[in-house]
Amino acid sequence: LLDALSDYISRQGFTSAYHHHMGTVIQDADDIQRLMNDTEKLGLLFDTGHLAYASEDPLRVLKTHCDRVTHVHLKNIRTSVLRNNLEKDTDFFTAILDGAFTVPGDASDGEIDFHPILETLAHSGYNGWMIVEAEQDPSKAPPYQYAKMGYNFLAPRTSITV
Repeated sequence: LLDALSDYISRQGFTSAYHHHMGTVIQDADDIQRLMNDTEKLGLLFDTGHLAYASEDPLRVLKTHCDRVTHVHLKNIRTSVLRNNLEKDTDFFTAILDGAFTVPGDASDGEIDFHPILETLAHSGYNGWMIVEAEQDPSKAPPYQYAKMGYNFLAPRTSITV
């Protein structure tokens, strides 16, 4: 069914992508592997933050499925906040409000090494969208400030122009 839907989407001039996400049926590396095995034409929206939240290595997952990546969300994780929320067995939304995520380039927080991820994307020939994203409480993390952090981190490492 997903391949048929991907075919239809392609005929309309678009590219399909599945966004693995916490709280859905496709969350971790095993889920992604099963989805990619069960489809041939469905693209993958690669999300660094959701993989880290699922205790996965984003780089390993990227290297495994780089040929299927059609869209990228770059999001960082605050491991100490995540660990605290997992120990308390809080829901995903509470973890967001507590600040589990941040953006690439947040010098004070975040533990994903984006350099090898960006290198892998570049070497694979990826030339699609890269969205800087971090589900955060805007009263604690002003969106413009964090968007600027993400841009300032990525611009010199990619061919981003504004």
